[in-house]
Amino acid sequence: MSEAVRRPTPRPTYDHPTVIRQQDAVRHLWGDPNGSGHVSDQVYVSSADLHVLQFTLTPRGRYVHSAMNPTVFGADVAYVVLEGELVLIDPEHGEVRPLTVGDVGFFRRDTWNHAVNPRNEPVRVLEFFSPPPTRNTASPYARSKPLLAETHYRDARWDRRWPAAQAERDAAARLHVVRDEDQLHWLPEDDGGHLAGTAVDTEYLTVTRGRLSPGHTGDVHTTLDETVLYVTDGTLHLHLPAHDGPAWHRVEPDDAAYLPKGTAYRLVDVDGNGARYWAGAGRVPEGWQP
Repeated sequence: MSEAVRRPTPRPTYDHPTVIRQQDAVRHLWGDPNGSGHVSDQVYVSSADLHVLQFTLTPRGRYVHSAMNPTVFGADVAYVVLEGELVLIDPEHGEVRPLTVGDVGFFRRDTWNHAVNPRNEPVRVLEFFSPPPTRNTASPYARSKPLLAETHYRDARWDRRWPAAQAERDAAARLHVVRDEDQLHWLPEDDGGHLAGTAVDTEYLTVTRGRLSPGHTGDVHTTLDETVLYVTDGTLHLHLPAHDGPAWHRVEPDDAAYLPKGTAYRLVDVDGNGARYWAGAGRVPEGWQP
């Protein structure tokens, strides 16, 4: 069944710290069958500063651009592969970057993007996006740009010069792949029980990987920007010491916690199994326009 009009992505927002269970994330299907392909989204947050969702491509599925769904944005976008494999493509220049579980694919504004699932199993991807679509950085922005007429799945700029041209390719890249060893690692607490790794950090978006050791009790921190924590492994106990509502929250894998700017919070591993999470923080300067 084709769609005459692209349905807008849902915009769930919250005015206080909130745990969003996976089953409560707002489902959305976008795409057109004769053009872009279809993508299944589960939207956790879509506020004025940050857009966070999980999307799924079916086995051997893909998304590309079409006149109804041009895939170019006025934002910083990070894709974190949760399950399976994603081949991320810049079809304007022919960059092709395979991503596996734990890898982050990152691109900035005006980067045309396609994606392919090469496996016979679904691929699940966590997406952080800022400035978010509520700032007209997605569909309205994309439609303001000339539609990409030619598609390239091979980058011919480096022909007869590989691997000698690798540094040149990296300097010119529109798609960036950040793996665990590429992250900027740091310790939120001095005892070493909480390891963090910054994968992306720009003026609009910060994406961090976190790992709590078994039994770790963290210090109280305060969010500098609007933040979403997404748990991937183990169980994270979130303590909100200054919140008027419940102070303790159990956050399971594929659940997310929304923390407004200025929220005091503590991360604790109660079960003794350790926990892993991704955190995305978004910020948009006052008066910013796409």
